[in-house]
Amino acid sequence: MPAHPKAFKSLAGQLAATADPATVDLLLDQWLDYRDYATEWDADQWGFQPDLWCARERAELIRRARLHVGPPPMDHEGTTL
Repeated sequence: MPAHPKAFKSLAGQLAATADPATVDLLLDQWLDYRDYATEWDADQWGFQPDLWCARERAELIRRARLHVGPPPMDHEGTTL
């Protein structure tokens, strides 16, 4: 489901008002993001409660992080944090 229709209307107005190719490219990328990625508005339309969305999964991740269950957390270079 794409973003709220008002988001697209706003982007269309910005696209019509600019002639700068770099700005047009940026706005078109944003248009595709709005079209392809879910937003908080989408979650509301689907009936997800933001506070309850993945609550069990988040609680488990937080528990593991606090207890350091599993492999030690590392950064992208493999250094233990």
